[in-house]
Amino acid sequence: MNIKVLKRWLPLILIVLLIGAARASGLMDMVNLEAVKAQRGQLLDMVAAHPVLSVAGFMALYAAAVALSLPIATLLTLLGGFLFGRWIGTAAIVIGATAGATILFLIARSTLGDTLREKAGPLYNKVAANMERNAVGYMLFMRLVPLFPFFLVNIVPALFNVRLLPYVLTTFFGIIPGTFVYANVGRELGAIESLGDLASPQTLTAFTLLGLFALIPTLYRQFKGRKKAAAALLAVMLATAQPAQAGENYERFLSLYEGLLQAHVRPAEKDGIAYNGVDYDSWAADPRHGQALKLLLAENPQSYAGDEKTAFWINAYNFLTLELIVREGERQSIKNLGGTFTSPWTRYAWPLAGMDYTLDYIEHKILRPMGDARVHFAINCASVSCPDLRTESYRSGKLGSQLNEQTILTFDNPNKGLHTENGTLYVSRVFDWFAADFNDGDVKGWLRPYVPADENAPLRYLDYDWSLNKTR
Repeated sequence: MNIKVLKRWLPLILIVLLIGAARASGLMDMVNLEAVKAQRGQLLDMVAAHPVLSVAGFMALYAAAVALSLPIATLLTLLGGFLFGRWIGTAAIVIGATAGATILFLIARSTLGDTLREKAGPLYNKVAANMERNAVGYMLFMRLVPLFPFFLVNIVPALFNVRLLPYVLTTFFGIIPGTFVYANVGRELGAIESLGDLASPQTLTAFTLLGLFALIPTLYRQFKGRKKAAAALLAVMLATAQPAQAGENYERFLSLYEGLLQAHVRPAEKDGIAYNGVDYDSWAADPRHGQALKLLLAENPQSYAGDEKTAFWINAYNFLTLELIVREGERQSIKNLGGTFTSPWTRYAWPLAGMDYTLDYIEHKILRPMGDARVHFAINCASVSCPDLRTESYRSGKLGSQLNEQTILTFDNPNKGLHTENGTLYVSRVFDWFAADFNDGDVKGWLRPYVPADENAPLRYLDYDWSLNKTR
């Protein structure tokens, strides 16, 4: 096992060892309801003497118990309500539980999640994409309904590409109702005879209904998604029923797409940054856009491999980004199209051959894993500081030269590509966000064939302008 792999798995190994040590030492046998009830007087005295330290220590203990998946969360929740009351107790428990769950989530994502994604097939990718798009609804449902083991809900999202922020927020808010109920019950700790008698059928039913209510938006989107998938499947069937030769429809798409690019894209400038601007209003009025969209969505992405696959997905990413701006009528910034817990890159999806694809999925699950970092300078995020939108489509027969040219064009643009100033090398934020893609983080080494730079020159990142790349 090499050092890189060991570092990746070390946190999980430590977690497993600590869990084993806790169980082997008999600690779990000593931490029980009767033991806590017997010590409640001393615990109250300690809290009275050191209130702030007691709350902090309790949160740390709760976080550790959750991170190690120790089966004492219910007992600790009751204890929190008993020691600190329903309000402070609930706050301390929720903060501690969220911290512990987040620690476990991050460890599981970097080990089990990454490993699973590396070996995943189409079914996993489809489930992961669905989970990522509907993370808030699914997470709130699992947090609110007390039928799912807490430790399992902490780990499963890590296996299916749920982002950190939605995970943290849904964990924090999703556990508040149940925590408050149990903390309130815990105020009468001395009267509790058994942990198994706490959850009444009425309480479980109420939480289940609350969880189902949280799922309504997700179920609605799923219903709409199935209608779109059915329409896409019909489009594929109709397309394949035509006498056109294989690939002819895609060539027609490329022809329409290039016509749109040449008609509606022209040089522009904003605050000293030169870029290829799009006249979105004239693009939206051009009937070729709708025709090109239908042809693209009728394609089967699985039929492409090698450079054909790379070129297809670059073209798809760029065209669907344009489609998003045109369809939603946004004229200030693509980031305005994000939701409360989602970015525009994960919020919107398009059906191709029965599967929904988001821009995020295309970039991070298809293009980046191909291993050619030059792709970052070919895909365009509809923003001023993005690498320029090329005025021709990408073609497999000349993809290498197109990617090289696009990379050099980006570097030749000093205010959003790179430039040297007072001995400091300023580069695009792309090199910061995706550093691992560039020679495993050796950005200067990756840049050397393009822009020789002083090895000792400090590296800084240019400001990123997310304004829409429209013609001004």
